[in-house]
Amino acid sequence: MSKRALIIVDVQPGFCEGGSLAVEGGNACAERIADFVTEYGDEYDLIVTTQDWHVDPGEHFSDDPDFVDTWPAHCVAGTDEAELHDAIASLSIDFEIKKGEYAAAYSGFEGEDGEGRPLVRVLRDEEISEVDVVGIAESHCVKETALDALKNGMVTRVFSDLTVPVTEELGKAARAEMDEAGVEQLDSEDAFGFYEEPEDEEIPGDYGASADSADDFDDDGYDDDYDDDYDDEDVDDSAAYSDDEDLDSLLADFDDIDFDVDDSDEFDFSDEANDDDFDFSDIDYRP
Repeated sequence: MSKRALIIVDVQPGFCEGGSLAVEGGNACAERIADFVTEYGDEYDLIVTTQDWHVDPGEHFSDDPDFVDTWPAHCVAGTDEAELHDAIASLSIDFEIKKGEYAAAYSGFEGEDGEGRPLVRVLRDEEISEVDVVGIAESHCVKETALDALKNGMVTRVFSDLTVPVTEELGKAARAEMDEAGVEQLDSEDAFGFYEEPEDEEIPGDYGASADSADDFDDDGYDDDYDDDYDDEDVDDSAAYSDDEDLDSLLADFDDIDFDVDDSDEFDFSDEANDDDFDFSDIDYRP
């Protein structure tokens, strides 16, 4: 049986509103991820977080960043904005992966856990074969982490509603790249098939089971195949009367029957009831 992990990528104050490299919608994304994990965390065999944890990442930091290859200083190791977002830190996390101490390190697979194991080793040690990726930012670290998971032979999904891009244009390009690579992208509400419509089940019984369409029914609404189950030879036509003459003959058979009804007065009930029986004036009715 396959085992699945959830990778929560770089949901840190430094990448949320108020941080040094803020992504619009970061805080709301953190809350949505926390709600999802609270609801469906039991569906995962492993939950892993990644964090930018920069010490001296070289040219990754710049006082004059181009926001493509160079960026303002952010998520410096040991600072508050490098820690996990409060909404994520409150969850039950199995492993925390830190990356980028001395390099850019966009992908979570460039990071290590507290024992020095790279992310891929952590996942393989736990026999994980399928991963779901969420976090910040879709256009950069989420995309790169998802692509690396796929390259390492894991079935990979990204939940589009649990991530945000740096810009919508970059997000669109990232989604196209992931789609071309084979990363499945879907909303978290469809993650485990909880919203699939049940298939129509055939009503028990043989009647009408072979009727595949309205064409199988005649003008009277009966299944033609059902009628075929009965052979005309099995029907006794001896009592069938096809015209008025036969019907008169049948009724004549009752003329000679004496039902022995006595026309005496004992069937006369006219004197057994009078007006006094319907006088209710002495009843005290109080609503």
